[in-house]
Amino acid sequence: MEECGFKRSRYGSIMTVSYTTGHIGMLLGEKDPTLSSKEDVIMARYRAMVKNGERTTYYHPGLQKGAFDLPLWAHEAIYGEEDTSDLLCHAPSTLVETLTKSS
Repeated sequence: MEECGFKRSRYGSIMTVSYTTGHIGMLLGEKDPTLSSKEDVIMARYRAMVKNGERTTYYHPGLQKGAFDLPLWAHEAIYGEEDTSDLLCHAPSTLVETLTKSS
């Protein structure tokens, strides 16, 4: 992907019943990783969606981050020793509070 101008690439995976096999794999490239949305920006965008009545029954910020969580063997095969700690899925405290209240 570097030959195409991407400085970093990541593999993501989502499951959905509306797709024939239920699984969609994707390869995403970043030309400038410093411009990636940070967790607080993602949460602010999601809160705005909810406030504006644009909430969906599928998407939530944890799903976006979790799409990049892979089994350890796959992670090591793709990324090797590369530091990918910026991709770790950390549920924001507001999401944890929301989930806790609804249980």
